[in-house]
Amino acid sequence: MAGKHTMKLVQTMLTLRRISRILWIRVALLSALSVLAALSAELLGPLIPDGPRDRFSEDATMPILTILANGMLAVATFSLGVMVSTHRTLAQQTTPRIHRLLMEDTSTQTMLATFIGAFVFALSSIILYRAGYYSDSASVIVFAVTVFVVAAIVVSLVRWIGQLSRIGSLEYALLRAEQTAREILYQQRRLPRLGGCKLEERPTDGVDIEAPRSGFLRRIDMDELQKLAETHEAEVYLDHLPGDIVLRSQRLGLLRDCDEAEKFAACFLLATDRTYEQDPAYALQALRESASKALSPGINDPKTAIDVIARLERLLWDWALNTSDTEGPLYDRVFLSELGAGDLVEAGFRDITRDAAGFGDVLTAVAEALVRLRGAMPEAGREAISDLLEDLRAHGEAGLMTARERQRLTDRLAALDA
Repeated sequence: MAGKHTMKLVQTMLTLRRISRILWIRVALLSALSVLAALSAELLGPLIPDGPRDRFSEDATMPILTILANGMLAVATFSLGVMVSTHRTLAQQTTPRIHRLLMEDTSTQTMLATFIGAFVFALSSIILYRAGYYSDSASVIVFAVTVFVVAAIVVSLVRWIGQLSRIGSLEYALLRAEQTAREILYQQRRLPRLGGCKLEERPTDGVDIEAPRSGFLRRIDMDELQKLAETHEAEVYLDHLPGDIVLRSQRLGLLRDCDEAEKFAACFLLATDRTYEQDPAYALQALRESASKALSPGINDPKTAIDVIARLERLLWDWALNTSDTEGPLYDRVFLSELGAGDLVEAGFRDITRDAAGFGDVLTAVAEALVRLRGAMPEAGREAISDLLEDLRAHGEAGLMTARERQRLTDRLAALDA
């Protein structure tokens, strides 16, 4: 029970984290707090002693508020333009999938929200001053909050300058993708099958849980599935994992000992695109696509591809060795298959072996990474690696331009297999 409560807390925190990384929500929250701060000044006014009222009057506060109102909107607009242009450039250099990660960067979001929140506070305070809402005592509160806002703006500007020096770099984009993949792989290793039980044999009797719409399976609400299954004393056998394409009316899973499949169908979030939250293969795919883009004729940057290969190797190596934190099933009424080692290796390296057919150094880097990983992977991962090495040999034979290059690759593969 303790483990189940812990995982419910973790799932709640992940949900809040996912919501907090939506840019407009963060901006809306800080804007609402700014309006609330401006309105509450009059309520706190009676707490102010008589001494500061003459010193921090409307005449002392209004010039600062005017500067903030005039400057912060321009700063926010400029910052948003810089963010969009740099993200668009990185999406062209890497993959649009990484663009989504960059849009969720909390540092950039917080700075943009601070600038817009400062503008909203200044504008709201000016309006309330002109409307005669503030008393002399409230002006002291407004002045104090204004000083705090100015300090927050200065800190945000310093951070923004540091962020601008790296936000448009390819290294920054790849680092964000690697960090995200590491987090998701850790969660997948810690809680295999999303916390459900292993699907040994799929039953044939039961009621189909049909997809209400077509799209990618983004997320499965395991807590709600377990709760519904306990309420109805039922069992759920899932056919799909997050990341799969499901068409409307296709079966999402099989429900036993219950006929109310519509309630269970609401636990599956279907959308037009994939997300990283429960889909480690998608996180690896974003890095893999960056390597493929670097090998395209328009970019022709094999060293970046080799860098991505090293990142993929680190991620899968750490995933394979990280078995100490693995927890048992938490949802005893939900059964599903597991995204195995072979699937992850395929997601990380499959297309690179094809796109690197004309680059001997990249093929060699892939071969060396796969051979090293083979020693840490379970059986399914080793089989996938053997298959990839055969494909790599075939792509090298077909893509390398000279006999000497092909011979060097053959010799290297032979040395690695020895």
